[in-house]
Amino acid sequence: MSGILPSVLGCDLSFPSNKLVSGDHCKIVVDEKSGQVMLEDTSTNGTVINKLKIVKKQTCPLQTGDVIYLVYRKNEPEHRSGSAGISPTGCSPFVASDKIFSFASDVTDRKGASFPLLEPQDQEDLEPITKKMKGDEELDLNLQLLVSEKCRSTQTVREDVRAAAMKPDKMEETLTCIICQDLLHDCVSLQPCMHTFCAACYSGWMERSSLCPTCRCPVERICKNHILNNLVEAYLIQHPDKSRSKEDVQSMDARNKITQDMLQPKVRRSFSDEEGSSEDLLELSDVDSESSDISQPYIVCRQCPEYRRQVAQPLPCPAPDGESGASQGIGDAPSTSASLTTAIQNYVCPLQGSHATCSCCFQPMPDRRADRERDPRIAPQQCAVCLQPFCHLYWGCTRTGCFGCLAPFCELNLGDKCLDGVLNNNNYESDILKNYLATRGLTWKNMLTESLVALQRGVFLLSDYRVTGNTVLCYCCGLRSFRELTYQYRQNIPASELPVAVTTRPDCYWGRNCRTQVKAHHAMKFNHICEQTRFKN
Repeated sequence: MSGILPSVLGCDLSFPSNKLVSGDHCKIVVDEKSGQVMLEDTSTNGTVINKLKIVKKQTCPLQTGDVIYLVYRKNEPEHRSGSAGISPTGCSPFVASDKIFSFASDVTDRKGASFPLLEPQDQEDLEPITKKMKGDEELDLNLQLLVSEKCRSTQTVREDVRAAAMKPDKMEETLTCIICQDLLHDCVSLQPCMHTFCAACYSGWMERSSLCPTCRCPVERICKNHILNNLVEAYLIQHPDKSRSKEDVQSMDARNKITQDMLQPKVRRSFSDEEGSSEDLLELSDVDSESSDISQPYIVCRQCPEYRRQVAQPLPCPAPDGESGASQGIGDAPSTSASLTTAIQNYVCPLQGSHATCSCCFQPMPDRRADRERDPRIAPQQCAVCLQPFCHLYWGCTRTGCFGCLAPFCELNLGDKCLDGVLNNNNYESDILKNYLATRGLTWKNMLTESLVALQRGVFLLSDYRVTGNTVLCYCCGLRSFRELTYQYRQNIPASELPVAVTTRPDCYWGRNCRTQVKAHHAMKFNHICEQTRFKN
């Protein structure tokens, strides 16, 4: 602010640190006739008096108690600047006081006669005193501004610290169990979704449901998550205040019902269509064993000379049903193959001969896939789609529970549960198909036979054009092709042969590609035996 009572006080106030204050912002003048104190604005941004803004070249009379702002921000009080009276805590507004008006009255009574009565010499003596007073005022003002800036910076640092303290801890959110909303304790992960929970929390959940609490995916296995447990321990070292109490830890351990048998199941081999491969899935123990490499016995192919020397008897041939005269070699399990050809029975592996390992029973067999191209009597040893080796057609798979891991598509035994979730894992649509077949006395084998006939005629199509009814497939590849044919079979069922509640449902926008159709309420509400109509690209 420039020119406060220039004819009386002769002082100027400047705010160089605030760029919003003009060089000549406003003037406070006194009318010598009436004694009225007026504020005249000469700024670019205007001046606020009692929250009333006046602009350039406007004047406003001042009264006792008026609050003057040179810079006024309604939503940012800390950035408001006053015209005078700066305090250490920040810039406060200038308040018009009685001293100004009483001084103005005195000036009006004297009508400016005090200073002209002075002699020229006296005026010269007065000038140094006036300059000294002006310099002291500027020094004091600069000191106050310096203190104000330091206090303001300190206040800003405190606000930043407070904001950082209120900011959510991403690491803590990552290591929080969604069930108890506390840091993970004795963390376990669910497969295949890999969501993690406290062992005690999931123990209570698994008594009510076999699905994952987060994604509702069926849980196939529970395993320890050692990496997350180590992260939680490291986090608690730096944040000990977030540790659980001893009573809480004891309670969590007592509620943990996940036994070692669940974490260390027996070896189980099974086919999985979700993996898109016919490789067997070997579920290993959660605890690594250092002696696992030397504890496995050395397995010899049943047609190797060394094997025959060990058993000291020829390779057995499966006897007809009801006959028990056929002998078995040591360690031989019942074969799933119906017969063995002479070419297989009389074959002896050459020295350093090549072998293949069955993907179902993990037993070695002679690799004769190249010989089959020259001699069709040799049984197939691999799937025509995934090219994985299987021994079922060669000499019979010895794995207990094997339905027949390799066979022509039309003869493949898919099991009685092959229709469960056969339509894109949509159980509701799959149940509709099973009810349709049951009312007509049909089985999945009848449906497969009809579908293969339609495939031969070109009515049905498969994603792999090489597959026909006589193509040799493994269980997984056969099940995948069976699901494709089943969808087309269900799609071609006339609407008149289905219940009204099924045919009156509107089509889902996402059709067969819908990821929500696995949920019962969505599957019952919309039809998913249709193609996607929205967001195709």
